Amino acid sequence: MTDTEKAVEDTIARAGEDLFQYAIDRNDMNVILGTLPLASPEQRGTMEYEIQLLRIISVGWAVSFFLADDGPKAEIGQHFWEHVRVFSGTLSTSASLTVGSDIDYFDILKQRLDYYVAALDAAGKIPEPARAIGPAFAGVCGDEDDACAILAGTKMFSHAINAVREYLGETVMKQGRDGDGA
Repeated sequence: MTDTEKAVEDTIARAGEDLFQYAIDRNDMNVILGTLPLASPEQRGTMEYEIQLLRIISVGWAVSFFLADDGPKAEIGQHFWEHVRVFSGTLSTSASLTVGSDIDYFDILKQRLDYYVAALDAAGKIPEPARAIGPAFAGVCGDEDDACAILAGTKMFSHAINAVREYLGETVMKQGRDGDGA
């Protein structure tokens, strides 16, 4: 393996890890939820749980969307989802021990991904996919007409997509343009 190939491989692995860390970071999720007038602690709990799922899914979707045909850099998605799988396994084990029954967090993520993809498909060719994700997020939180939940889902999806696009543009795609073969 040449030094250039090693550098590309390291960049891909680092990008997958960086995007995973971004996907599980809770700071901006808390900011989004903190600005909403939520009616009950149960509503906040549901939205915190679901917004974390939406964030992970949004980051994974964005990686696939922005790098779909981008050669070796598409491996970033594999690295990202592998980190998510390991994280999900740990979380599933902890949660299962706490509640006394099996929980498969990765399967829950896959179900939510299918749910959001179906919402995007049903919306057709809309200029802003977040307009389909917001109401879908509200629906999974229990009320598809809840303006606060729609706003939270729309903001989270848009924020995550834009952050991934910016990260890939600055960190990963630039490397390929600089002539190192990435």
